[in-house]
Amino acid sequence: MTGEETFYIIVASTIFWCINKKFGYKLGFAILTGTIVNTAVKDLVNSARPIGITGVRSLRLETATGQSFPSGHTQGSTTFWVSFMAKTKKKWVYVVGILAIILVGFSRMYLGVHYPVDIIGGLVIGIIWTLISNYIFEYSQKTKNPWILMIIIVPMLIGLIYLRQKTYYSISGTVLGFYIGYIVETKYIMYDARSTKVKQLIKLFLGLGILITLKGLIKVILPISIFSDFFRYAIVGLWITVGAPYIFKRFII
Repeated sequence: MTGEETFYIIVASTIFWCINKKFGYKLGFAILTGTIVNTAVKDLVNSARPIGITGVRSLRLETATGQSFPSGHTQGSTTFWVSFMAKTKKKWVYVVGILAIILVGFSRMYLGVHYPVDIIGGLVIGIIWTLISNYIFEYSQKTKNPWILMIIIVPMLIGLIYLRQKTYYSISGTVLGFYIGYIVETKYIMYDARSTKVKQLIKLFLGLGILITLKGLIKVILPISIFSDFFRYAIVGLWITVGAPYIFKRFII
């Protein structure tokens, strides 16, 4: 479960709202765009999962979306922990991170939804993409030119024409909302994550509470389609980067 959407949303939001905004942006950008890469590679390779093979017991099938190679859970976990390792450079983070990545990969094989090669692929792609994503993001920050990030955003939007999948549309919507929010927030809101412990707790519970409400409400209102998923998750990205920071700065901090 530490390789899934809920975990990343909670942890990334906590970092962005309450600890370190810049790292929150970098981490969110790496995880989200990495998921886009993962979905595209899955579609390109188009390898079947071990589900249904004699002797293989497959569990939690609702988490086995898309094709088999590379493992999205392993890649996401790798991106998450490698980002933390690069940020902190502390031994205990290396130990915890490496152990977490290994356990997530092993769990996907234990659940019978991935082959070992899928896990290795997720690990390798996760490391490579984290390095690429971090370089692009840091270069964008260094040159103070957020439009450099379009080098990833544009291909992603073009991919919407060819990859008519729920996962791809949901993540693309989140990336677009996240990116627009990044431009608006850094230019007009200039949110500061620092605050007292009590106010940090208020921000966290309020922010996540409204986030969950928005996701559920929009899902009920809009018809079921990949376009609705795109819009709903774009709102999620905008709430995390613009909506919540504006409210926090205006009424709490």
